[in-house]
Amino acid sequence: MKKKKKRSSKNLRINTRIVLTSVLAIIIPLIIIASFSTVFINTISSYFNFASVTTNSYSAINQLQWSQTMSGITNELTENNDDSQKLKNLSDFVSPLEKFNSLIYIERDGEVFYSTKDGGDILAKAEKLVDISGKKNLNYFGSDGLLIVSHAQKNDSSPYYKIVIVNDDYIVNDASQRLSAQRFTSLLLGRTGLIVLIIVLLFVIAITVISFITTQTIVKPIKKISRGADEISRGNLDYEIDYKSTNELGQTVDSFNEMRKRLKESLEKQNKAEEERKILVAGIAHDLRTPLTSVKGYAQGLADGIADTPEKQEHYIKTICDSINDTQKILDDLLTISRLELSGYELNKTDVSVKEFFGDGAEEIKRILDDAGFSFEYENKCSDDTVICIDVDRFSRVIRNIISNSIKYKKEDTDGKVSIVIDEYERSVIIEISDNGIGVDKESLSKIFDTMYRADPARTRVFEGSGLGLSVCKQIVELHSGSIWARSEEGEGLSIFISLPKSEYKII
Repeated sequence: MKKKKKRSSKNLRINTRIVLTSVLAIIIPLIIIASFSTVFINTISSYFNFASVTTNSYSAINQLQWSQTMSGITNELTENNDDSQKLKNLSDFVSPLEKFNSLIYIERDGEVFYSTKDGGDILAKAEKLVDISGKKNLNYFGSDGLLIVSHAQKNDSSPYYKIVIVNDDYIVNDASQRLSAQRFTSLLLGRTGLIVLIIVLLFVIAITVISFITTQTIVKPIKKISRGADEISRGNLDYEIDYKSTNELGQTVDSFNEMRKRLKESLEKQNKAEEERKILVAGIAHDLRTPLTSVKGYAQGLADGIADTPEKQEHYIKTICDSINDTQKILDDLLTISRLELSGYELNKTDVSVKEFFGDGAEEIKRILDDAGFSFEYENKCSDDTVICIDVDRFSRVIRNIISNSIKYKKEDTDGKVSIVIDEYERSVIIEISDNGIGVDKESLSKIFDTMYRADPARTRVFEGSGLGLSVCKQIVELHSGSIWARSEEGEGLSIFISLPKSEYKII
């Protein structure tokens, strides 16, 4: 289950990641600060007492203490207790205040309800500080003393209370003293500085965590893509970027890896084609040299008068003609291959009966084999209505090339034999052309359809073949949407198989 969850988060889209990162950058610090504030508020009472006044010097906490104290006094006065109970409860509030030389005066409905003993005329002292004749609440914290005036009444039918508190000894430090370097240092090293430091550290931790998440989910795969691009630029086409995801980065990596594979395949094909081109050029040059050398030699003999009898002259001329014919065959095969390899080359296909095409062709093949001293067997197992779609001229050349190849590789001191067997299947027709020649070894068997390949590398006579014949066969068969392959054992003959789709199953 954990692995599945990891995969799903890994597949988040980039826009979603950025939005989540932005939201987390706001929410995480707020959650941390809120949690810290809750803990701080719950524990601050152990450091500060807000329920009563603990100092006679002004500060933000002291002002809060006075506010809480006045609220407690007001609540007590508006309770439904009798006077004795109210005075008893008030002593808990006023006693700490009077210890700091504060004078408390409480009036109910115009009559004195409570007044600090030996406090003198408290209202007169208050008037020296601020006018208290109105019914507004006052909170005066000055360098000349403290004055707080408050009014309390539970409802219109309840008693009306006026509370006045005066303190002539109250201390208010001046601004320059509060902002002095010593006090600033004390602030930084005190509880306030510690709280600020903790909040800053929480923000730093939150931002660090978010940055780490962003790095792992966005920056890290981008670095992998960058590293992959560098490897490919250096020619390392085997380098694969290891990152699996369905988001934009994963799709980019998949496309990048696919591009790398196609580039590698393209270069391999290009290198193979270049190698084949070199072999082809070398082979053509080699094959043309022999007949041209023969033509040159015999022509020179005629020119020099070496052929001084009609019989010699006839022999020289016949040899020259044969060499020219051999050269013509090589050039014809080369031209055929060039045409077949053109992307726009099209065959002139027509639907023909297998029985009629091979029946007529078998007679011509038999004549060719008879002239070469070969026996011939022909068997057609196809039904009368079996039809294939072929270019008659081109496919006839395929058969002739294979038969010619069988004649060239006849075993010495053995009567040559060629057989053709045609069989049909549900979607295709298979032609098997077999001979009892020298055969091909296993290593060479897969290469006999390559351009300029010869099973016997030492063979130099052109009349034994240019090495283009079976390559032409392969090109033509594949243009018919068919396939061609061979089966052989060295010294046991060679069998060529051609598979063609039936006309009703042809690929359009």
